[in-house]
Amino acid sequence: MSALTSTFISTDSTGKRSGSAVTRIVRKASLWMSAALLCLVAPFATAAQNPYTMIEGVSGQLLNTIRAEGQHLSANPQRYYAAVDRVLAPVVDFDFIARGVMGSYAKKATPAQRAKFASTFRRDLVATFARGVATFGDLDVKVINPGTAPSGNRVNVLQEVRSNEGLTKVSYTLVRNRSGQWKLINVILNGVNLGKTFRGQFAQAMQANNGNIDKVIAGWSAADKVAGNP
Repeated sequence: MSALTSTFISTDSTGKRSGSAVTRIVRKASLWMSAALLCLVAPFATAAQNPYTMIEGVSGQLLNTIRAEGQHLSANPQRYYAAVDRVLAPVVDFDFIARGVMGSYAKKATPAQRAKFASTFRRDLVATFARGVATFGDLDVKVINPGTAPSGNRVNVLQEVRSNEGLTKVSYTLVRNRSGQWKLINVILNGVNLGKTFRGQFAQAMQANNGNIDKVIAGWSAADKVAGNP
């Protein structure tokens, strides 16, 4: 799990990140997301729940799913992916994240196109995540800014994830929706904003396809994007 390292962002003489460094960041994003989401799985979060406590203590459900269903990854991957999706669905606001990935292009897209991309993004992100966590070992996770349940509807929770590969610092952004459930909308790992990373990839794909959003949606794969492929 080489993604769990501290920082490997290099800069050139102008202070900009080098192309190779950016490629490495993007390539590791899926495994970083895997490490982060592993610690976020929970049943539906109610208004009374403390998001800090929720993040700190709810990895068991996903770990049980991996143990029970991970054996099907090779023979029946869709069964395994579906099991992981059922665990993540109550916690992750996939529609919100997908719209953020589309950025300004979301306003230009039709409702059908936005729905199609949200479905595509969710499917491929879950598959990438599920493959990433299939071989995870033990993790030691700790919330480093514990607090009481916030009165507002937005909170950042800071966490450290330790494994045999080292330390990863994670910042979760959660919002409380109208039903009182806390939902994950973004993750920053070791200073890398995953929402912005995917948004940049979407913008690049739009430019490469001359603004044809249907082609971008049809060709989107989270696994490809985090690998730095065109």
